[in-house]
Amino acid sequence: MRLAQLLDERLLDAAPAGGTSRWTPHQPVAQTPEEAAELERQFAALLPCRTNDPELWFAEHTDQVERAKALCRACPLQSGCLAGALERSEPWGVWGGEVFVDGVVVARKRGRGRPRKSDQAAA
Repeated sequence: MRLAQLLDERLLDAAPAGGTSRWTPHQPVAQTPEEAAELERQFAALLPCRTNDPELWFAEHTDQVERAKALCRACPLQSGCLAGALERSEPWGVWGGEVFVDGVVVARKRGRGRPRKSDQAAA
């Protein structure tokens, strides 16, 4: 289930029945701590950064970084995550499907040490 569907269903369930005032989705939804925990669990299940090893998004190896980027492509919060990371100038890691190094988006993360000869020839 996509995050938007989950939110829509949650907000429709919480919409007041009857009444004269117009309800908007920006009004706070009253919920018990158990309901809040269940909603958080459902959201977390939709987010790859919460269901996979968090170290993957801060990995040193290029293949692991590329795997994190691929997982981000299916995330319903990808654009918001990227916008937030750009606003905060995140120092490093994968945010919103992009690699950050020193607060700047880079096309590809280089591994530690001297580049391989095959990478030098391609550059």
